[in-house]
Amino acid sequence: MMPTKDRDDRGEGPVSYIAVVLLIAVIALALATSDVGTTIKNYISSAVKQVWDNGTKSGG
Repeated sequence: MMPTKDRDDRGEGPVSYIAVVLLIAVIALALATSDVGTTIKNYISSAVKQVWDNGTKSGG
């Protein structure tokens, strides 16, 4: 016997999606206007440079 759909699930509403997008925008703006974004960029650049240098030294 197949179960019947007694519930009326419709998922999230558009307000929830707009709230998430706004939250992401606020976080991105905060990172872009603070020194945290620059610090993260510098750490990533340094890590990429270390990987690149190790790869070229090993003949890769």
